[in-house]
Formats: sequence, structure tokens, C-alpha cells
Amino acid sequence: MSKMSASLSPAITRILDVRDTRDRIEIDDRWVPVPGSGELRPCDRCCREHEIHVDVELSDGTRANIGSGCARGESMEVQGRLKSAVSAAKTRSRLRAELVVAKDEYDHALAAWREVEELRAPLPELLEAIPDSHGMRQVWGMGDVNVWTLGGRGLDVERRQALLNSWRNRRYAERGFKLQPYSYKQRVEDLTNRLKKIERKLSTLMF
Repeated sequence: MSKMSASLSPAITRILDVRDTRDRIEIDDRWVPVPGSGELRPCDRCCREHEIHVDVELSDGTRANIGSGCARGESMEVQGRLKSAVSAAKTRSRLRAELVVAKDEYDHALAAWREVEELRAPLPELLEAIPDSHGMRQVWGMGDVNVWTLGGRGLDVERRQALLNSWRNRRYAERGFKLQPYSYKQRVEDLTNRLKKIERKLSTLMF
């Protein structure tokens, strides 16, 4: 297709696809695109190369690739849809990058927790007993952690499990994790759902 200005080109009749091909990195809690990291494609209108690809169908039946800013002169509907589609494509790109990292964090967290569960925990040890109106309150230890018991109840099943969980949480934290695996899993699920929503939104903008 010969390159010509937007004013002389056939009008856009359909938006077929919009993709932001740039990589993204996290800087100060923000996911920003990396200039030059995407796939460069020449625009069929301005001839410049763009990393955000907009595939359209023209009034003469041909297909073209244009830059996100090369729809001037088109109808207000086309310009509005294109602007929204480009915004949605950028959001999709960001969510995809976040999801890759979130899945990796969850995989590592889960592997670390399973490793901790395989460790042999020390036996519980009675450290202290204090008189209470309901009986003796006890302090039980397991390595570098301890728990209190309720007066007169001793180290029952619930307190024993709490002690073991505290010991495992300490070993897990030593491996560099601040959140439990389920928190990382929830992050993955949240990003997955948000990505599905933006995919649906983007599909409604195609026509």
C-alpha cells in the first residue's frame, strides 16, 4: 500500500486489533513501558514506526496498520473508539506484565512453604507456668517461638497447632517472604480477573 496522509487515505471502517507490544517494568510501584522494547511496525499513514499496533480495515476494503495518533480526520466515533481501545490495550499490557511477576512470586512462595512443611520441628517445651484464677497458664516454646495457653487448658490441640504454625511462619519469613502463599495466590486471581475484564472491554471496542 502506498503511504499517504490521513486526509487522502481511505476512511477507517473497522478497528480490527490494537496491541501494545512494549515490555513493562516496575518503578516505584508503577508499571511503566520500556521505550524501544516493542515490535516496531511502520505506519501506513505517517511512515513512522510504532510499538503500539492498530490494525484497521479501510473503506476500499484493504487492511492497514496505523499509529495510535494517526486517526485525525476520521469520524468522532472512530476516533473515540480508537482512543479507548488504545487505552485498554495499554492496560492489558500492564496487567499481563504484573501477572507474570505475580505468578512467579506465588510459585516461589508456595515452594518455600512446602519446603518449610517438610522440616522437622522441635518438640514443644514447657517454659513457664503462672497461677491464674482459672488454673495454671502456661508458656510453651518451640525453638525460637512460644505461645500462651488458657488457664487450666494446657497445650491442647489448638495451642499446639498455633505453636507449630508460628515456628513454620518464622522459618518461612527467613526465606524472604512477607506474605503467606494464599495472599500471593489472591493477587494472581485478582490480576487474572482484571485481565479478563479488560480483554472483554477491548473486544467490545472492535467493530
